[in-house]
Amino acid sequence: MDQLHRALAYAAVAGVLLAVGWTVAVVVSGKGGGQRLESLQSAVVGVVALTAIVGLVQLVSGHAPHDQLHLLYGFLAVAAIPFARSFGTRMSPRGRLLLGLVGVVALALFVLRLFMTG
Repeated sequence: MDQLHRALAYAAVAGVLLAVGWTVAVVVSGKGGGQRLESLQSAVVGVVALTAIVGLVQLVSGHAPHDQLHLLYGFLAVAAIPFARSFGTRMSPRGRLLLGLVGVVALALFVLRLFMTG
């Protein structure tokens, strides 16, 4: 189970790096990211959530993380992009892109902390 958690965590890192790079490129270019960018961000959240679920199974089976803050960072990582998007319902497309950028950067920072506390 630990190997699965670790493999998913590395897959999440790859997805986060791709999402950050793509979001930055879209914001800088001024072109809309469209549904593909949102789908990528959602897929990354899905991988992070799946990683968290596997981690919770490990926790229930008696394998606690080295630092209890790992649990907090896991929750924050799963919530970062949906929370940022929740503020964009009445914003311009550019504003929603900027919120998406804030969400993916926050996610990247939480994933970094997850590796530091796991």
